[in-house]
Amino acid sequence: MTDHSRENATSSALTRREARELERKAAASPERRIREVQKSYAKKPERHRSRARAVGSRILSVAAMIFAGALAVGMSVPANAFGTGGGLEGLLASTSADTSAKAADGQSFDVASSVTASSAGRDEYTVTSWAEMLRLQYGTRDYSYDMGDPNGPIRWPFPYPVPISSGFGERAAPCHACSSIHMGVDFTPGGGAPIYAVADGVVVESKDDAYGFGNHVIIDHGNLLGDGNDIKTLYAHMQHGSTALKVGDEIHVGDFIGLVGMTGVATGNHLHFEVHVNDVQVDPFAWLKAHT
Repeated sequence: MTDHSRENATSSALTRREARELERKAAASPERRIREVQKSYAKKPERHRSRARAVGSRILSVAAMIFAGALAVGMSVPANAFGTGGGLEGLLASTSADTSAKAADGQSFDVASSVTASSAGRDEYTVTSWAEMLRLQYGTRDYSYDMGDPNGPIRWPFPYPVPISSGFGERAAPCHACSSIHMGVDFTPGGGAPIYAVADGVVVESKDDAYGFGNHVIIDHGNLLGDGNDIKTLYAHMQHGSTALKVGDEIHVGDFIGLVGMTGVATGNHLHFEVHVNDVQVDPFAWLKAHT
């Protein structure tokens, strides 16, 4: 085969190859085109939906902002501001007038020219303790008395008036173990002062205790007043060893009993004196004043 024939054959072969390729592409292009069209149509609704959602969100946000602003205005602006005529200037004038009227209503009062301002002073207040309150309630009784007949059948336990620190009945207890219901009278002539019998009688008790009444004596005066009532007297808190009396000893009015002390439960030197009527304690101060 000549060179010219070989070139024609090659050229023919390329032409046939290209023709087959073109035919294959031509045969395949309708399906590819169809798929491309389908894909493009499948993507369009999704793009449309995304765009619609974005637009809807923006519209909802704008509507919410408008509603919130309208609500704030409605809550803060008085109703008369929406009337005709006035605009913003009318609104401001109306609000200022309402505020002035409320302030005037709330603060309209007259003050007399004679009224002067006063401030509280610390000196106007005092503090009273509980003990002081009890003392004021029970400790201000009048215990002044005179001796009566110094030679009478009934006398005071001392031949002269002496102070009384605590009377009969309720009181502020002077110590932890002391009673708040006092069943006698406390005479305070001073430690060591001599004590005398108030009437004739017989010693029915004589004890020198460490507690309670301490060194004490009880004398039975019998039917002293002639009214059928039995009278006894108690002399308590005397100095240890200051009395020589024994149970059964007969006593005459004015006889020596012992010395003022502070034995037993006591906060100071004093004579605790009691009067018993049929073994019941009565007010000794009132009883002595009535019968001396």
